[in-house]
Amino acid sequence: MNDAICALSTAPGTAAISVIRASGKDTIQIVSSFFSQADKLLSAPSHTITFGTFLNGSQKPIDEVLISVFRSPYSYTGDDLVEISCHGNPLIAEHILSTLLSKMRLANPGEFTLRAYLNGKMDLSRAEAVNDLISAGTIKAKEAALMQVKGYLGRHLEGLLAEISDARLRCELAIDFADQDLPQIDLDDLAQRIEKILSQTNMLLEEGRNARKLREGVKVCLAGAPNAGKSSLFNAFLKQNRAIVTPHPGTTRDYLEESFSLAGFPIVLYDTAGLRSSTDSIECEGIARSYSLMQTCDLILFLYETDSPKLPSELESFLDKIIFVASKADNLPHRYISDKHIPVSVIEEGGLKQISQALLMRLKLPENIINRPLVTNARHISALERCKEALENALNALKAELGFEFIASDLIRAASALEDILGVVPTDALLGRIFDNFCIGK
Repeated sequence: MNDAICALSTAPGTAAISVIRASGKDTIQIVSSFFSQADKLLSAPSHTITFGTFLNGSQKPIDEVLISVFRSPYSYTGDDLVEISCHGNPLIAEHILSTLLSKMRLANPGEFTLRAYLNGKMDLSRAEAVNDLISAGTIKAKEAALMQVKGYLGRHLEGLLAEISDARLRCELAIDFADQDLPQIDLDDLAQRIEKILSQTNMLLEEGRNARKLREGVKVCLAGAPNAGKSSLFNAFLKQNRAIVTPHPGTTRDYLEESFSLAGFPIVLYDTAGLRSSTDSIECEGIARSYSLMQTCDLILFLYETDSPKLPSELESFLDKIIFVASKADNLPHRYISDKHIPVSVIEEGGLKQISQALLMRLKLPENIINRPLVTNARHISALERCKEALENALNALKAELGFEFIASDLIRAASALEDILGVVPTDALLGRIFDNFCIGK
């Protein structure tokens, strides 16, 4: 899989420059056939730039360009790779791309990164993180993706794999030489080794379930009675008049959804219908949808403007994820406030400070992301859960003295789960699901 491919790598539209990327067999030769400085490009060392004119199939000039050369194996893909920087007129970029397509094919989504993975330039966890880095909507999401691209997670998992393999090898040696007069395997030492691996896996999982929110966003619902100030708070967080605010109750019939960044963390905020008894069928449907949404969200900010909140019975089972918000605090400055009752004012300077701090405290999101092997991908979390289960089974088999065959079998399953994350033995279907979500030029 190294036929020549090409694609536009920069976003379509007018800009200062556009970049067309090409990679694969005979890429440099093909590009040089459309370049005024063909001989110079053919002999150009890797990681150098050549200036000249890009020509069409009839050898007529299209644009003055800079061509960067990256020779195999020292390129992003591992194959010969060329990047053509032209002026950012969409007509020029399209003309250059169509010229290349006379001798190349258009790259599939994510195919450049797929080739990097297949050529051993990165493991599968790093390849997946490339797309996360491109699409990250907040600073913290970007930092988490960058740490994965830099290989912190991959190297950590490779270390765990080595420890699992070492424990499994001890079991297999005990099986192979059971009939020989050799010292018995130290069962306490084996148990300690497996417990250590399990502890590290649990730590990755615990942090991963929270860190996953960096990738997908934290779902926060604003709830409360009509006119409790939900829409005003919604607008204040977004810093724009997104929701309609009026003195008339029942203005919000269905929930509104918007995303914003809170201290670098991605928040998906929902403004829901006011919770009350109603005979209006449309309003009742909006309230039912709001309750359904609250079941799946991460946190609920329950707003109230009276002296104490009146929580609907439907929300009593969600107390663990409710923060009570004393809205319109500027009108009732002497109202009782505690760590579970946060005052908010959308008209006073700093009126959102306390609720913002409370949100970050309750979300338990990792603050120091730099140089950490964070798991933010649902597929990776699922694989870690399988690894954890297999390790627990191995420990139970060891304690029950079921035999080294059972322990070794469980350790093989644990290793296989981690190998799924790294893509040691991938399937075509898995690779298709991952790379189909990439943009064409990546």
